[in-house]
Amino acid sequence: MKALRWLTFGTAFLGFGLAAGFGCGGGAQEGGGAVKEPGAGTTEAKPAETTANAAPPPTSDPAPAPTAAATPEPPKTAEAKPPEPPKPPPSPCPEGMAFVKGGSYKMGFLKNEAKIADFCFDKTEATAKDYEACVASKKCNDAFATCAPEATYKKAGKEDHPMVCVDFQQAIDYCTAQGKRLPSDEEWEWAARGGEEGRVYPWGNDAPKDQLCWSGGKEGLLKGTCPVAAHPTGASKDGLLGMAGNVFEWTTSAQDAKTKDRVGRGASWRDGIPNMFRAERPGRFQVTYRCGFLGIRCATAPTATSGK
Repeated sequence: MKALRWLTFGTAFLGFGLAAGFGCGGGAQEGGGAVKEPGAGTTEAKPAETTANAAPPPTSDPAPAPTAAATPEPPKTAEAKPPEPPKPPPSPCPEGMAFVKGGSYKMGFLKNEAKIADFCFDKTEATAKDYEACVASKKCNDAFATCAPEATYKKAGKEDHPMVCVDFQQAIDYCTAQGKRLPSDEEWEWAARGGEEGRVYPWGNDAPKDQLCWSGGKEGLLKGTCPVAAHPTGASKDGLLGMAGNVFEWTTSAQDAKTKDRVGRGASWRDGIPNMFRAERPGRFQVTYRCGFLGIRCATAPTATSGK
């Protein structure tokens, strides 16, 4: 009787288990729980882990973030330089000479018509040192070169003063030795007046003050010559210095048809009357005359006149 009750109970239990199992659609339960078999000890099924708690799948290293392409630098260009001023044309004159453009004018007090070709003129009078070099070359002579107390030849401290105590032939010889010549009276006046400008004095129309070596200035009566470049404010239009004052200068022009006297130009250090230094005013000297206030300035033809 006890065995029959067990069988009945067991059958019922088994029936319950079968009914329960087939009633859930092949043993599957919501939530994924496993079906218990009768009489077997089972553990409670754990719910599947959600994706929120699951570890992320391994991934490969992320691709590097793209970087901005380097902007190419513009090619460097040289900084624009201002154009250089045009170079002056080469001088048609030898070193130490100025170019004098020719022309025509009414000359001197008599207003004689004169026509002048282009020529080159020494910027300063020939110095004592220049003349000494000519003597050393045996192309000049120093006869009576210390003819006066104001002589400059071989005098210490006066090497850059104008050479004086030279007669007409010595002046010709000196210029010839330089490959040059003495100027004519017409050329000399044209250069002193600034060509077509017609200046009263080489520097302009203002009366003499400190523009020249003379005895009418603030230094009073002078006792001799000055350095040839000592008065730059007295320069002519073409840059000629000492065209007034310091020493007279020989020219090739005869004073008249009756004598051999030659015209000298420019007045000298011993003169103190302004009118003596006018560009048009001549002086007169015998060809054998030597003194401490008469010197040399040479001229020559230009090699070219382009650009002038």
